[in-house]
Amino acid sequence: MAPRKPKADDDAASTTSTDLPSVLKPKTEKAKVEKAPKSDKPKVAKPKAVKKEKEKFDSEGGVVKEKSKAAVKKDKEKDGAAAKGGKTEGKDGKEKVKPVTGEEAMELIAAYLKMQNRPYSATEVSLNLHGKVTKTVADKLLKEMEQNGQIKGKASKSGTGGQWVFWSIQDPADSASPEELAAMDISITTLRDTIPSLKSTLKTHTIKLSTLRSAPTTFELASDVERIRSENQAKSEKLRGLKEGIVKTVTTEEVEKVEKDLKYWGNKRLIRRRAFENLEGVLRDGMSKEDIWDKAGIEGDVY
Repeated sequence: MAPRKPKADDDAASTTSTDLPSVLKPKTEKAKVEKAPKSDKPKVAKPKAVKKEKEKFDSEGGVVKEKSKAAVKKDKEKDGAAAKGGKTEGKDGKEKVKPVTGEEAMELIAAYLKMQNRPYSATEVSLNLHGKVTKTVADKLLKEMEQNGQIKGKASKSGTGGQWVFWSIQDPADSASPEELAAMDISITTLRDTIPSLKSTLKTHTIKLSTLRSAPTTFELASDVERIRSENQAKSEKLRGLKEGIVKTVTTEEVEKVEKDLKYWGNKRLIRRRAFENLEGVLRDGMSKEDIWDKAGIEGDVY
């Protein structure tokens, strides 16, 4: 008999028979926790607390709502700002100017540049207008006006980083005529001629002012008068005592005699001091001055 051909099932069976047996893992089923069914009870929304406004009763018995302190303070500030034309007072008591924007700020800047007729930066415009236009608004509006051709502008340095300055456009029709220029020259010459006399007048008034400032004031004069009166009264009392003999007077001869005696006894004292020091030097003989004075019972100046 011819051998039969192996089937695919036999090959699979032979291959599986040679493989290692698979390890069986125990199946562990987790216990399912059943959630409680949601209740269909509608949620109760808590009412929000409504701020109660204080109520006052007017004379007719009606109820008038009282505003809070913050609202009253805000209303007062608005009324004060409206009464001062947009100006409010700061903490230091100075008036604070409310800055303007838009067309009003643009008109203000244009009028200022035309009146000054010289270049300014955005910072200088804001400072010179005393806060009526802030620096940021001034910078923005000046650049817009320069782009629209309302004013002229130029950077101080080429490229970025330079400071821009702006000025009003010069109108050729505003230039002076030759007659007006001649009149201006005459006026300038006349004013220059008056300068020396004005300097002389200024010097005279300066000297006069310094003299008046150095002079005593009315208060100082009154105090000086009171001091002189008290001194005069004291001297009058002293003179009255001398005249009435209450105070004993000393003649010139007595003064000379006292001075002569003082000179005589002063010389005697010097002679006695020299003699004492010589005797002390002989008696000391190796002893200190303090020991000799202690033994002799000498204290102080005995010359």
